[in-house]
Amino acid sequence: SQSKRPANWPPPQDAARVRPMNVSEFLSGLCGQLQQQFESNRRVMSFQQYLELVAERPRLQARSAAQYLLDCFEYFGSEERESPLGTARRWTLFDAPFDDGRDRLVGQERVQNDIHRIVQNFARGGRVNKLLLLHGPNGSSKSSALGCLARALEAYSRTDDGALYCFNWIFPSEKSAPRRLGFGGATADEDPRETYAYLPENKVDARIPGDLRDSPLLLLPMVERRKFLEDCAMAAGDSLDLSDTVAHAELAPRSQQIAERLLASYNGDMKALLRHVQVERFFISRCYRRGAVTVEPQLHVDAGVRQLTGDRSLSSLPLILQSTTLYEPTGDLVDANRGVIEYNDMLKRPDEAFKYLLSTSEKATVALPNQILHLDLLLMGSSNENHLAEFKSKRDWASFKARMELVRVPYLRCYQTEQSIYGDQF
Repeated sequence: SQSKRPANWPPPQDAARVRPMNVSEFLSGLCGQLQQQFESNRRVMSFQQYLELVAERPRLQARSAAQYLLDCFEYFGSEERESPLGTARRWTLFDAPFDDGRDRLVGQERVQNDIHRIVQNFARGGRVNKLLLLHGPNGSSKSSALGCLARALEAYSRTDDGALYCFNWIFPSEKSAPRRLGFGGATADEDPRETYAYLPENKVDARIPGDLRDSPLLLLPMVERRKFLEDCAMAAGDSLDLSDTVAHAELAPRSQQIAERLLASYNGDMKALLRHVQVERFFISRCYRRGAVTVEPQLHVDAGVRQLTGDRSLSSLPLILQSTTLYEPTGDLVDANRGVIEYNDMLKRPDEAFKYLLSTSEKATVALPNQILHLDLLLMGSSNENHLAEFKSKRDWASFKARMELVRVPYLRCYQTEQSIYGDQF
């Protein structure tokens, strides 16, 4: 209480040792540091600059989601470790070195190697055609294992080797572009600028992101894309194993509509179309649902669409786009594209709620009312043994069995290993 405090409370401070914080100096240093990081990370660039980046290391920019996760495993590395049960290969990412070991996965080396083997098979096969399901009793660290994978992807995406890029469509304002560039038969020669990627916001009427954070490589025609990547790999002496999602993929529906309209307006001038492309680096984030999404048991389909051209904020779009019905895909599958999606306690959901996964897990597509989305992601889930046993008794099990890779996650049965868990917590 106040009455019990000494008369000289609070204690006097030594004026000679007290130095007030210089807020202006702190902000100046912080702003300079962030700007330097922004430039060094190459956060924004033109399409031509992006192709120059691809030419340097084509393999890194031509990876599928499975190849990306496999490289994440290799980036953090592995080592042979002695345990009370013998020598086992342990993948370092499950030790969470990127987060000082917080919420690391203790033990379960066999589970780690099973996950790595399955992801490696996906990468070698060129596409993800199954759902990876971790099953085991409650408290056996299924969620911890999947959580380590997602957090490792977050950390890897912030490295130079793990850089990921998507693109936006940029439409300049009338004041900054002659004759409403891109429309009315305009040509590339009417504007001396090579790109609108660096236009300031006050000179941009509209910025439309790619539907599924598609790779900018998909803007290249399919045949020319493959040849370009093969030539770049040969020139750079880089190994290249093109997956189906890169070799045969096409633009998402909305971006394809915009590209076709622009190409028609520019009379087939591809150079003028690419002027509207802004390449942007993005980072995987569970918090902001970019490339890593956790889905709790729920009763709705994990993707949908909404009309984009009805938004009054897009009234500034060129007239040729205002007359085109554009749809924006939404949902968990869309947010997770180019990364991983985790279905927590997946088999708690009613069967009807995830029957769409039969085709999605096999063909990497999801059918919506007016379009089909082609996805590039890994589908993972968890379930306890009771729900899995109940699901196996249903007639739908036969259909799902061929589309699932099961990984058993047992309880730890070595007390020395279990002891290290309590050592981390207490």
